[in-house]
Parts: sequence; C-alpha cells; structure tokens
Amino acid sequence: MRGIRSLAVAALAVTAVLGFAACAGASQTSTPSTSFPAGPTGDPITEADVAGVWGDAADPGAPSLTLAADGTLSGTDGCNRLVGEWELDDGEIDFGDLASTKMACQEVDTWLSGADSATITEDVMTVYANGRIEIGTLERTGDAPAAGADATSGGDPVGSWGTADTAQPHLVLAADGTFSGSDGCNAMTGRWEMDDDGSIEFDDVAMTAKACSGIDQTLNRLDSATVSGDTMTVLGDDDVVLATLPRTA
Repeated sequence: MRGIRSLAVAALAVTAVLGFAACAGASQTSTPSTSFPAGPTGDPITEADVAGVWGDAADPGAPSLTLAADGTLSGTDGCNRLVGEWELDDGEIDFGDLASTKMACQEVDTWLSGADSATITEDVMTVYANGRIEIGTLERTGDAPAAGADATSGGDPVGSWGTADTAQPHLVLAADGTFSGSDGCNAMTGRWEMDDDGSIEFDDVAMTAKACSGIDQTLNRLDSATVSGDTMTVLGDDDVVLATLPRTA
C-alpha cells in the first residue's frame, strides 16, 4: 500500500512540473513584437525611401504621385491633378488634405484621390483611405526631382522659377507638361503648354486652401506667363503682371 501511495505522489509531482513548463513556454511565445515596413534596403523606411515618383507620371491617364524631399506632393488620380503634403510618422506616410481639380472623367477609377496614408515595402507603395482601408498600390518609377541642378538659359520654360525657399512664391515646370509650386502659402499644381507665340498657358490649376494672414498670395491667380532669358513674367487672366520669377534651376 505504501508503495502505491509513493507512486501516486511521484506521478502528481511529474504532472505539476510538466504543467509549469507548459505555462512558461506559452508566456514566452505570447510576447508581442513591433516592426515597420521595409524600404529598399530592408531596413525601416526613411524620408529618402519615400521621396520619389510612384506610378507612371508620364501617363496622365494613370494614377501617380511625385513626393518631393521638402514634404510636398503632386500627381494625378488618372483624371484630376492632385497636390498636397506628406510626412513620415512611425514608418507610415501620412498625407494631408489633398486638393484636386474637378474634372468629370467617365470610366476612370479615381481611387488615388481618396489617399489618406501609405506604407512602402521594397519598391511598392500601398495606399490606404481613411480608416486604413487599402485602395491601391503604386510602384516606384523614379527618384525625387533633383534639386540644385545647373540653370539653363533662354526661352525654355522647363525648370524651377522663383526661390529655393518653398515657403516663398515659386513654380516648377516639368517636361511632361505639369507644374507644381506655391503662392507663398498654399501648394499649387496643374498643367502648362506653350502657345504658338511662345507664351505659356496654365490650366487645370489646383491648390490647397490654408489661410495665411499677412502673405501676398497674388501668384494663385496665374493664367499665363512669358520667359525672357532667365526671367519668367507671370500674368493674370487680364494680362496684369502678377510676379516676375528668376530661374533657379
């Protein structure tokens, strides 16, 4: 009888040890871990990973975004031009309120106009609407627009006009017929084309709607421009001179 009791006690001791080990193992595997999306190097993404061209910016009928290193963005949803700002917060890209033109385009999925945030894994940007609902993806197709390039002279309007200070009035005209810039307060974007007489016509202009007291926002009334040497003269719709901008790149 004593032998039976000894065996029973030993069995209970073994059961208790196994139960304790199982609990200890469960507590180790339940420890949460924190990770962020990986950039091109496999490390957590940085501003340098974010800045660049996402989507086919050469095709105005395809969604794309160009994120500049200064925190501004421009692009298109495949129908309307987009402009706004971006910032990196704990590995995720936050977009401010995007401004856009208001053209009606039939049979075009304008999903990108609902962008609220995004993440990047390798060379793919996953875009989310408010509530972190995935709405689409964009592939990286180019680097951020170069800054500080050598200035060119003559009547070619492609380049940067104004000042390198993004808080001051300036325009950047791209070779694909799009432009971006600021009136000193609000970010601007749109399209431009050269007329037969050499003047520049601006169209599809969109801008943010911040209120800035004490700032001359005359440039937001731009309608056309002329280039003479390294000076751009910007005109309103009544041909009144709004601003003269020196070429900076």
